[in-house]
Amino acid sequence: MKTLILGLILLAAAGAARAAEAKPVWKWVTANEYYLILPSAQSLHISGAGNESVRPWGFGFMAVGNETFSKAGGLQLRGVKVDSPAIGPKTFYMLDMLLGMHYMTPKAPGKPLRFKAGAFADFGLSDTTLYMAPVIAAGLLYTTSETAETPNGFTFDITYRPTDIDLDNVGGGRSGALKPALGFKVGYIFEGFWSVKNKIGT
Repeated sequence: MKTLILGLILLAAAGAARAAEAKPVWKWVTANEYYLILPSAQSLHISGAGNESVRPWGFGFMAVGNETFSKAGGLQLRGVKVDSPAIGPKTFYMLDMLLGMHYMTPKAPGKPLRFKAGAFADFGLSDTTLYMAPVIAAGLLYTTSETAETPNGFTFDITYRPTDIDLDNVGGGRSGALKPALGFKVGYIFEGFWSVKNKIGT
């Protein structure tokens, strides 16, 4: 009897495994925006050496959702070239992780332009300095495919950081602070899609 019961259990387990194998697990791959940060004038206060005008540049990517309001997050890298008599020509870099909320007007037939906006917390690293700053953004998406299920197309955004970013090293061993500033970026959002994540038993 025990052998019969064990055999039935093994048969049931095998049947369940085969049924599970026939059903792939799907995951949603969100739309991703890849962008360039355009050089725009910002004021950098250098300790003991006054203010200098700098033009940070860089690139990044951000995952954006398919809802009117959705969570968003991404990474970006910026280079800041400083040319000051006190420290000479130097370049320092800023690695940023952006986390926040993203808004986009609903898609409408025959209207390729969509307004978008966002509010983010910028968690950054420059040399040995960890910093955090709020960032707000507003811009436009020019939709290139009306049949796309998620946002896609060319983007242009204006960003604003309302607080200073204090840095321990901006060149020559001097500390400094990037003052509040506007920024500009251009990019392209690639449509998201469904994909097979995994199959049980494979």
